[in-house]
Amino acid sequence: MNERNVPIALASAATMLGKETYIVLDKEKTMAGALLHRAEVLDAHLNIMTGPEVLPIIDKQTLLIITDVHRPSFLDYPEVYDHCHNVVVIDHHRKAVDFINDAVIFYHETAVSSTCEMVTEMLQYMCPKSVGQFEAEALLSGIMLDSRYFVLNTGVRTFEASAFLRNR
Repeated sequence: MNERNVPIALASAATMLGKETYIVLDKEKTMAGALLHRAEVLDAHLNIMTGPEVLPIIDKQTLLIITDVHRPSFLDYPEVYDHCHNVVVIDHHRKAVDFINDAVIFYHETAVSSTCEMVTEMLQYMCPKSVGQFEAEALLSGIMLDSRYFVLNTGVRTFEASAFLRNR
């Protein structure tokens, strides 16, 4: 996952809906160190785990949400994907030949600026109260990063998502 801020917002929404959530990432390789540090300072109650830590708790009811990538070889921990029966993919990159083809939902839109934009649109309708200041700043920073400060691949939807986040 490249946009490490998306899982934070999705985890917040799922937690508000009463689900137990875990963010799985390689803490040694992540580019979101500052964001994770800020989450710790704010006491955001994020369950951040590595692949080997989460493998024992995966069962048939586990839902794995993969964001900003749709190829198993690009995942931090492909073995987590291999163990999950229910997979959702949310991505905005052009589809590659070796895409994840067994997802129960494959939400794929290449016309948007970022996966953060896609998730923001979903959260507006699914659970808008789950987007607090921290989540809004994380998502907005992802939109700004992927769109190169609103220069590339932006449209009305990008600015509507950004306006929602700005209000949060």
